[in-house]
Amino acid sequence: MRPQTRVLIAGMLFATGGAMIKACEFPSLQRAGTRAAIAALMMFLLLPEARRWPTARTMRLVLPYFGATCLFVVANTLTTAANSIFLQSTAPLWVALLGPLLLHERPQRSDLLVLGCILAGMTLFFLAPATSSATAPSPRLGDVIAILSGISFALLLLGLRWLGRTSPGETGAAIAWGNAFTVPLAFSLMPVVGQTPILGDGSDWLVILYLGTLQVGLAYVMLVRAMPHVTAVQASLLLMIEPALNPLIAFFVHGERPHWLVFVGGALIVLSVVAGSVWSRYRVQTQ
Repeated sequence: MRPQTRVLIAGMLFATGGAMIKACEFPSLQRAGTRAAIAALMMFLLLPEARRWPTARTMRLVLPYFGATCLFVVANTLTTAANSIFLQSTAPLWVALLGPLLLHERPQRSDLLVLGCILAGMTLFFLAPATSSATAPSPRLGDVIAILSGISFALLLLGLRWLGRTSPGETGAAIAWGNAFTVPLAFSLMPVVGQTPILGDGSDWLVILYLGTLQVGLAYVMLVRAMPHVTAVQASLLLMIEPALNPLIAFFVHGERPHWLVFVGGALIVLSVVAGSVWSRYRVQTQ
């Protein structure tokens, strides 16, 4: 399979998360922890390079990974799938703001225009009316948590970039151990937020099994396998299929109809990230 195809399939698997997470009745942190346990097992089985004891470097990525994945699950149970994925997609904004501090990498002038568009798109989400529904019972709180998920995802991306500089072979191990440590973190936080684990029924376990094995486990295995053979720009463009498909799948499965301002804001975020990635690739090729 071509590396580009692997990245595309990974993005499509990621995109099913919004609708499938809502199809499980487990409390949100139980969903996140159980999904992570299954995903960790998948990665340890399929990625030989992940089967190593975590080092101090990989342990630094545990909390960002937990925040990026667990907070996304929590946000997705409170607000619409569209809001969750579009607001998490603001990660490039936080990468640009935190990059100079953590990696001493400053954004180019052209990047500032992209960041302004992302910020404008994010603002539109909070201008749209916050209407509660069966699949989005607390949309405004979910939107805030989705932004925190985006910040965590930015920290994870910065951490993976830092790890790639110092020890490229540990990327797969960092993701696998990130899933493994998400399990105790998620379950230990359940009583703090008033959640209690439930047994669930067969359909709940089928959904969580899909989420762990395919939507996270296999998707990350394919992504880790493909990344050495594709550019970062190419991978980021192919992964834009996730925010494009995620709301559509949620609409067909759950009938979610976000406000039109959400789609305008989401389109602004996605298109600005795509345009910025294309421009970055062009700039590198012409230098």
